[in-house]
Amino acid sequence: MIVRSFRDIEGTERHVKAASGTWESKRIILARERVGFSLHETVLYAGTETSMWYANHVEAVVCTEGAAELTDEETGEVYTITPGTMYLLDGHERHTLRVKNDFRCLCVFNPPVTGREDHDQNGTYPLLTEPDQG
Repeated sequence: MIVRSFRDIEGTERHVKAASGTWESKRIILARERVGFSLHETVLYAGTETSMWYANHVEAVVCTEGAAELTDEETGEVYTITPGTMYLLDGHERHTLRVKNDFRCLCVFNPPVTGREDHDQNGTYPLLTEPDQG
């Protein structure tokens, strides 16, 4: 059993700040836990725009605070995301999040991230893995 809080991981290697300066993420469950997914609390900052494409992962996002406009770059559809709204990137959709108010969300990734990922020039996380524990 693992019990930890987001407060416990502030300032550790699990607290990742994007090189772009548009978001930070507290990664409370990672690939090293070997449970088949990772779980993060992410904050995207008001007034920012982040384009993403999870070519190697499926991501589910639940907004818990704030507001953002989500554009599906594949279809051009635009959605307003507010607390209690979920979106699932089950088709590896390219998407852009335009943040109106600081946007706090819980994110689940499959396959799980290692904690070292940041978006590359395409908005993608590389597919990193943890070494086998044998």
